[in-house]
Amino acid sequence: MLDSMRKPIFIIALIAIGLTVLVELSSIALISNGSSSANALNVSVTGQAIPSMAYLDGLIFFAALIIAIALLVPERVQSKVQGIVTVIVSFSLLLGCIVCIFKNLTMLFLMISLLLAVPFGTIVYFAAWAHFDTNTARIALSLIMTLKIVFAVCLVLAQQRFLQNKGLVLIILTSFLENLIIAFLYGLVPGFLVNPVDRIAAIVCGVCGAIWAVVYLIGGIISVVKVIV
Repeated sequence: MLDSMRKPIFIIALIAIGLTVLVELSSIALISNGSSSANALNVSVTGQAIPSMAYLDGLIFFAALIIAIALLVPERVQSKVQGIVTVIVSFSLLLGCIVCIFKNLTMLFLMISLLLAVPFGTIVYFAAWAHFDTNTARIALSLIMTLKIVFAVCLVLAQQRFLQNKGLVLIILTSFLENLIIAFLYGLVPGFLVNPVDRIAAIVCGVCGAIWAVVYLIGGIISVVKVIV
């Protein structure tokens, strides 16, 4: 399959998914309400859902990178190293997903508790989280979706047999679904509730990333066992 791959198109796909992860991670510095009240409470005022997509898309980038390395490194060498690297990367991402889930759960409970604690808690909530930079978030989501589409199209154009890889197809579809869920949730509620919804979306992304990290981790362990045996 690799011999018949259109390598320049695959390189474009690799760059596209790499840029996707970069934009997702960069968004944490762009989507902020700059609230002095939130800063006084020492809590985060940045959007969390879009950066949380980087866990899953990081796995996709890793899978694409493994394929790219396979074009350069002999299969005999790659098979011995791939399993170990997969275990390390997937385990690290799994830990990151777990931290992401619990961190956002904690903040979600805090937001809801303050919102419902009328009147003073509600006042604090509105001072800290009533505003969310949805315009920047929508621009980031549109750019990320465009890059994902470029990646998926170029991947198929590079080698149509990638469509036969059910695992790869499913994880890419999950990535698209995350994007759509976040966009849907942002538009579902009034502006003053977007921050809690953003945390819910971040938790969903963390769970999706954790599930796929476990899948990759199991696959990596199996590969390591096969090499040892």
